[in-house]
Amino acid sequence: MDEARFVKYLKEKFPFSYGGGIGDDASAVKMGDDYQLITKDLLIENVHFSLDYYTLEEVALKSIAVNLSDIAAMGGEAQYFYLGLGFPKLLGEEANITFFNALDKGCRQWQVELAGGDFSSAALLFISITMIGRARNPIYRHNAQTGDLIGITGATGESAIGLMLLKKGIRSGPLVEKHKTVVPGIKKGPILANYVNAMIDVSDGLLIDLKRVLTASAKGATIFYENIPVTDEIRETCALHQLDEREPVLAGGEDYVLLFTITPGKEKELRKENIDYYIIGEITSQPEDLIIKDKGKVIQPKAIGYDHFQC
Repeated sequence: MDEARFVKYLKEKFPFSYGGGIGDDASAVKMGDDYQLITKDLLIENVHFSLDYYTLEEVALKSIAVNLSDIAAMGGEAQYFYLGLGFPKLLGEEANITFFNALDKGCRQWQVELAGGDFSSAALLFISITMIGRARNPIYRHNAQTGDLIGITGATGESAIGLMLLKKGIRSGPLVEKHKTVVPGIKKGPILANYVNAMIDVSDGLLIDLKRVLTASAKGATIFYENIPVTDEIRETCALHQLDEREPVLAGGEDYVLLFTITPGKEKELRKENIDYYIIGEITSQPEDLIIKDKGKVIQPKAIGYDHFQC
């Protein structure tokens, strides 16, 4: 069973009667004039990060940021969070203080608060954050419409290449920093919510996260590779290491940019907002039919992204 089938199984097994539940970046429950958003992300040592090349401060900040990205992908604003922490005794008390000082730095940087949680000793570092936020009109994955344009708020592939460099022993450089430092779209998400039909953050790869939108919306898509923003750092690094740049750009994970669909008319209005984004494709009517073209030629990528059940 792959991840998509498992999520489908869970949605059928556990219907959520209070609002939007399993299958989006966050649950959404009507609370007065707004919706309460709740999301949870895990970071597990030697699965999501290695302390061989992450500092405790970087891990703490990333644990907050990836959850903020989920709230942003729903068009919401984060408020506070709960922390579940498994901390190895071998790291010692000083390391524990370092972690919580970094967590405090993240709270101040992104204006969220720690509301409580649980703490335990553990064999490996384990971080589980439950982030609470709110939105006036949440944006889900299931509302992409035929004829929508597909937009993205930044480059993809940088984080995946940064991880590759780290595994090769390279500890510095712009792409390494892109992998270790998550910049959540907390300002862009609420702005986009006023215009877009569907949205998701790119955590597992551009194509696999787009397919999640297509599956939820029962739509297809055509992507034009030449319209995807590809940075000079990606091109130069891929050339240096003899890599096909399209692989990390299309399937690399952990870039945490926002991927959205929007009508052409609303996209014209969105241009008036002071945010960067790129139109990279269009939604079609054929369910789950994903076509990728590079200057008119259909290409077949080797992979579409990270599947937690298969990698």
